[in-house]
Amino acid sequence: MANTVLLMDEDVFDVVCLCHAALAQDSPKPSTFYLNQILNLMFGYLPTARRKDIEMYLAEKQYLPDVKIEIIRND
Repeated sequence: MANTVLLMDEDVFDVVCLCHAALAQDSPKPSTFYLNQILNLMFGYLPTARRKDIEMYLAEKQYLPDVKIEIIRND
């Protein structure tokens, strides 16, 4: 079941601006700077229980794609 979270419109505006800055060719800082700013803004909206899910997501490296290994035998 999904929960609803109300976002402050100023935070949404800041996130959109940071996304554009991260993608702009003439940004004064690397993209990772802007991504970290976005992460910091959005992390505050997560309920405590969901923060544990983030820890599991990172620990289990769920961001990596599934790898299928196929062994071909030449018998």
